[in-house]
Amino acid sequence: MSTFNEIDITCPQCGEEFKGVVWTAIHANQDPELRDLLLGGEINLLMCPECSHVAYQDHFILFQDPAAELIAYIYPMSHQADEDFLRTATVANFKEAQAVYPPKDQKDYDPLLVFGLETFVKMMQAEDLLAAQSQIAQALCKENGIPFTMLRPYEARRLRTMRVLPTSVPTNKPTRADVLAGLEKLLTLNPTLDLYSKLCTRIQEDPGWKIK
Repeated sequence: MSTFNEIDITCPQCGEEFKGVVWTAIHANQDPELRDLLLGGEINLLMCPECSHVAYQDHFILFQDPAAELIAYIYPMSHQADEDFLRTATVANFKEAQAVYPPKDQKDYDPLLVFGLETFVKMMQAEDLLAAQSQIAQALCKENGIPFTMLRPYEARRLRTMRVLPTSVPTNKPTRADVLAGLEKLLTLNPTLDLYSKLCTRIQEDPGWKIK
């Protein structure tokens, strides 16, 4: 669920002290409007009651989007110097929280550690572009009988690629050669799919590329 806290704020413009509410946890499925505010850079913007100055309150946010298999711990950029400590603590706390659930309800993907809301927004914008080309590729594959495999969201995020990967043969475990052959067919149909073209080049330059 989404949660918020009331915090003490000092206006950077006039020095007025006041209390304001900031969101500290956002559940994208339950509160899609908060997801939109966050990705639009409009979350946790507070106005000073004295001078009307509006400023972003850089505060920790836990972002969850189960459909996208995404749990992100978004820390203020000023905390980046403590990355090693925070990464260790985040993983430990995540595992501890998961332990209270039965095995079937536990997440089988790791949380992300992100510094700065702007960094997270750019990451999500990049994923939206990947998703858009995935939809086009999926339609082309279905129309032209090209086999494809559908990656889980967290797998695609780990590989920094689209979820839809065309292949040379129907398989749930395509090899590097299978994907390259499928990409060649896809790009012959639509050479303007620039993200797929870049993926093809990346795989060609990496002999060790694989999905798992």
